[in-house]
Amino acid sequence: MNIDDFRYMWRGKQKQVLTAQQADLLTAINIRRKDKKRALLLLHGFSSTPAVYRQFLPSLTMYDAVVCPVLPGHADSIATFAKAKASDWLTTAEQSCQALCEDYQAVDVMGISLGGLLACHLSKQFTLNHLYLLAPALALQLNISRALRLARALKHLGFKSLRNRAGNLHSNQHDELAYRQLPLTTIIEILTLVKNFQFVPPDCPVDLFLGEFDRVVDSPRVAQYFADLPHTQVHWLKNSAHVLPLDGDIDTIINHVRHNWQPGNKQ
Repeated sequence: MNIDDFRYMWRGKQKQVLTAQQADLLTAINIRRKDKKRALLLLHGFSSTPAVYRQFLPSLTMYDAVVCPVLPGHADSIATFAKAKASDWLTTAEQSCQALCEDYQAVDVMGISLGGLLACHLSKQFTLNHLYLLAPALALQLNISRALRLARALKHLGFKSLRNRAGNLHSNQHDELAYRQLPLTTIIEILTLVKNFQFVPPDCPVDLFLGEFDRVVDSPRVAQYFADLPHTQVHWLKNSAHVLPLDGDIDTIINHVRHNWQPGNKQ
């Protein structure tokens, strides 16, 4: 792990460095309690870390397990990130979900951005209790084909990385902990994954959260994917951009999770 490869980011600006005392924020989340009834799988976003959920954890004590794996290449070093493959992100999500499904009676999945795309993938592979999608990267605001051509051209010219513009937040309460640079090889991986991903409507109940100020995800297009689907609620967040677990509507998201948890409420 190279902590100098990380920065606290806000609207594309590097706000502060990661100190050695804060390095534990990069580690996987693995909270286990006595019972084996209900678990929550958290999936972080591209170039981000499990720390994106740090404001949620105190409010998730009703779960018997809360797990957030580190996706391959993340939370380590930019050099490691440059070798990451999208197929490994999918495999890690599958393995984490399978382990929870084997040990717990019901499994909820929450994913932000890339994690939201992975959560949709899991809904095709496993019988899930509930899906929480936070600005899932099912459609982006940029032209993916054009961006891929540019990334490959820059790589051919010898460029290795670009400055990360993470931290797309509307509020100024928190910063996103992410890599300060994005390797071109990994940019190509994420763009290719989003471009080729085949969306299948989930069968389980879904809460979809979209930030009104999101500059990353094409939110209206994503909302259309879920329009008129049964057991689906779409929530437009008026005080948030893209990094929803750290933005201005944290309490709104948590309140919906808590409401769905209550006995007798429709899942």
